[in-house]
Amino acid sequence: MSAVALLASAACLAGGVVAGRILQQEWLAEVITQAAAERSATARDAMLEAYGDRAPARMSVRAAAALAQLALDGARAGASPALRALDAARAARLIRHLRDVRPGWDATLLLVTQRELRVHGAATPEAIQAFAASYRERPFHTTAAIWRIAFARVYWRAIDPATRRAAIEEAVWQVRYDNGRRGAIGRLLGDTPAGAAFALRLAAVGHGAG
Repeated sequence: MSAVALLASAACLAGGVVAGRILQQEWLAEVITQAAAERSATARDAMLEAYGDRAPARMSVRAAAALAQLALDGARAGASPALRALDAARAARLIRHLRDVRPGWDATLLLVTQRELRVHGAATPEAIQAFAASYRERPFHTTAAIWRIAFARVYWRAIDPATRRAAIEEAVWQVRYDNGRRGAIGRLLGDTPAGAAFALRLAAVGHGAG
């Protein structure tokens, strides 16, 4: 076999190995993401048992973010104090990795916000900053919208005016996307400054009371 043919064959083999690893990483990310979406303690604990101690650098950022979400949930609702402490450590390691490799990603920013809440019991300045940055990075979120709207309601006085407006725009967007969500979002915001801002903005875009 000529040198050129040998190198071409080696390149094809290497390409196949790389492609296989990429497919494996994507499969893992999809499996972990589905487990996070299920909100099942059994699925959560199974994923964390299988992958929670894997080096974050050995998985895609998508898989690491979904696993970090599961670990945060486990740190809050794990079956025992020891398991909750283990999951808290897993979450910290995964989030630290995400902050190193994708610091401005909306998933990283929201995980930072959630971890600050879990660790400190309330939103720290770091949590508020990460929350605000998540809107600058991704103004409308399909999966985290309700959580962000709820956070804005609770910490309305702590967030800056631009972030307040962004949260209200996201709430209005949810209603315009699916008017069936209007009642749930209205109840979530309630009789609060955020609720009043939501009602005013709805009226302004032609979704007044009724």
